[in-house]
Amino acid sequence: MLSKNLGAVSIVAGTSIGAGMLGLPMAIGSLGFVTGSLVLLFMWIVAMYVALLLLEINLEFGKGVNLNFMTRKILGRPGQLLGTGSVFFLFYCLLVAYLTGMGGIIASNTGLDARMGTLIFAGISATLLFSGTHSVVTANKYLFIGMLVAMVACFATLGGQLNLENLAIGQPKAKLLIMSLPVLFTSFGYHPCIPSIVNYIGDDRKTLIRIFGVGSTIPFICYFAWLTLALGSATPDQLAVMDNVDVLISQMSGGSTWVSSILSLFASLALVTSFIGVAFALFDLVAETFRRKDDKVSRAGTTAMVFFPPLAASLLAPNGFIAALAHAGAAFTIIAIFIPCVMVWKMRAAGLNKSYRVVGGKPALVLSFMCGIVIVTASYL
Repeated sequence: MLSKNLGAVSIVAGTSIGAGMLGLPMAIGSLGFVTGSLVLLFMWIVAMYVALLLLEINLEFGKGVNLNFMTRKILGRPGQLLGTGSVFFLFYCLLVAYLTGMGGIIASNTGLDARMGTLIFAGISATLLFSGTHSVVTANKYLFIGMLVAMVACFATLGGQLNLENLAIGQPKAKLLIMSLPVLFTSFGYHPCIPSIVNYIGDDRKTLIRIFGVGSTIPFICYFAWLTLALGSATPDQLAVMDNVDVLISQMSGGSTWVSSILSLFASLALVTSFIGVAFALFDLVAETFRRKDDKVSRAGTTAMVFFPPLAASLLAPNGFIAALAHAGAAFTIIAIFIPCVMVWKMRAAGLNKSYRVVGGKPALVLSFMCGIVIVTASYL
């Protein structure tokens, strides 16, 4: 059971620590350390609250039920189309970001073209996803542990070249702060995996809350340390003009091959663990939505449906890392804030969810919904 819980925690944390983390310095570098840290804390609180809302909804329906069915039951056909469509859009945008990020890293370390790097990564990942749930969870667990080790090595290395004066530099302007919210919120983007985790763990509420609590706190701590090191290694102006992971690595390494290698390893593992979590959840959603079977031929077809659309977009726009994250932020807000708030409101009004209700009542639901409006607006400023 402990191994199973650890696997679930690794899915939550590993799905979060990925493209979003690597994009944080580029998104909030110009705000400065203090403002950036406070906004990061606020987004973590919002993300944890709406995660518990999704858990409240999922526990009412029980294990084995995905978002597609839950939205249809509570919000009807229009709600189902909006929810499922937003989940597909979110997952594909995130996979585009991961594929372009990994393509850039592979290209910078091998001399290959970025598109070729993307193809190689997509091929390996598709093979893993096709192999089945147990293989995916097991691989992600060990990759996540490896990522944490690489992260510690990365943090220790960067700590030696930290320039504390850079932490005092920044321009915390309101527009820049608002524009950073979609990337920040997407950095805690484990919510679409919640139905899959409930299905994997069961309906043990206390265990699930601990899994989401621990799984989301690990990214927050890592983000805070990463933000400190990134802002201490580059000026806000340098961070503001970056558009892909390989450029960030090059700047933070300061010309050191050793530092660049460690950063590349960490970034690669962060992207891979996040990619696996999202691809895992998208695979389940595709299988349920299109009623795909679980035999080898059907799994091959489902895998193709997961990979071909984002792979095509990645090959057409190999530098679309930040743009993909911004679009993902808007879709993620619909899924993780708007739909859960409306569903919980309706379910509580109907007298449901009596066994477990997230604290805060209607005021917390309204405040979360308003926060979502700001995030979606910021995605297209």
